[in-house]
Amino acid sequence: MKSEIRKNMAAPVITALEIGTSSVKVLMAEVREDGGIMIAGVGERDSRGVRKGEIIDFELALDSVRNAMEDAESSSRKSIGEHLYLVASGGRAESLLHAGGIPVLNEYDEPGGEITQDDVDHALEAARKIHVPDDRIRMHTLEQNFEVDGRGGIANPVRMLAQELRAGMLMIHGQRSVIENLKKLIESVPVTCADAAFGGFCSALAVLTPEHKRAGAVVIDLGGGTTDYLAYSAGLVRLAGSIAVGGDHITGDISSGLNLGRRQAEMLKKESGSAIINRLKSDQNISIPPEGSYRGGIVRSSTLHTIIHARMEETLRLIAEQIEQSELAGVLNGGVILTGGGSALEGVADLAQQVFNAPARVGRIYDCVGLSTKQEGARFAAAIGAIRYASAQRKPAAPARGAIRNFFSKLWGGGE
Repeated sequence: MKSEIRKNMAAPVITALEIGTSSVKVLMAEVREDGGIMIAGVGERDSRGVRKGEIIDFELALDSVRNAMEDAESSSRKSIGEHLYLVASGGRAESLLHAGGIPVLNEYDEPGGEITQDDVDHALEAARKIHVPDDRIRMHTLEQNFEVDGRGGIANPVRMLAQELRAGMLMIHGQRSVIENLKKLIESVPVTCADAAFGGFCSALAVLTPEHKRAGAVVIDLGGGTTDYLAYSAGLVRLAGSIAVGGDHITGDISSGLNLGRRQAEMLKKESGSAIINRLKSDQNISIPPEGSYRGGIVRSSTLHTIIHARMEETLRLIAEQIEQSELAGVLNGGVILTGGGSALEGVADLAQQVFNAPARVGRIYDCVGLSTKQEGARFAAAIGAIRYASAQRKPAAPARGAIRNFFSKLWGGGE
């Protein structure tokens, strides 16, 4: 009888908020018991008062957030309630690998013995003790493999004999002031920020299956003012970060390169832009209608595509260099997965394939209904991933190592 009642009860609505440079997105969704997501409401407004993922005008940004939240409530005919989950995109995020260890003792407290679960817990605790400068705030501490007497790559060391046990940890951290100002903005709505998660991490949760993570893949979220990235290898997060370059920079390049207003440049990018230079279309002309003092004109498609290609290639190469320096270039068999608004740019997957020398595609959201098109899903990937993150946070603690609860840490207060 109880199971029948539970089956008929509606799942609670979870709300995710992403404050980007180009737009503010609010997503309200229900998460079924099997993990599937049902979108209940969507709100989106042009972002004002935000640049490169950072607040530059508090009141304008607050107004955009309130309007997007009202849109989401109106479309879902439900209330957001008292709290939501924040997608922390940008924030000058970086990642750091760290290891901490303990001696393994036998029953007589002498060196050498069988590793117990307590030993594992103590090694993980030691690994989490990573110094964070005052101007940085830790966003996640993510478990890596263990090392037993200098032998790495150990997934579960319990019951092994050893003298020393070391645990690896990857910390994702961001600029404290940037992230705390986002929190302050949300509290001014007013609504409580239940927790936050790095945007690149959220996008990965939305588009990567366990098979992708084991094969190794990098997710690149191409936003308006920032580009977040996160790489998996052998099922573990190995690298994450953010660079302060996005689609707005391409618009700026078009504007200055072709002497156009930003609105015209943005329209030209969306309607005729391409990240690759197509020789077959190089002679095509694109008409630009008059607007304001601009009398209209014609632009060669090859000129437009060359401008876009230069900026997009530079952005992708910055990430490829990080992948190369982290010695992950050869283990991304799952390829490059693109999300965010910039993933809609024609030819961007082809360019990513050239830069990374790996398969590349636009991300497809899995186990989610309510967003109509593939591109729409990729654009909302970070917000959908935040819903998945929030759902995992709400579940009862799982005892097994590697359960999702171990992957996350509370942002506010700088806990684990």
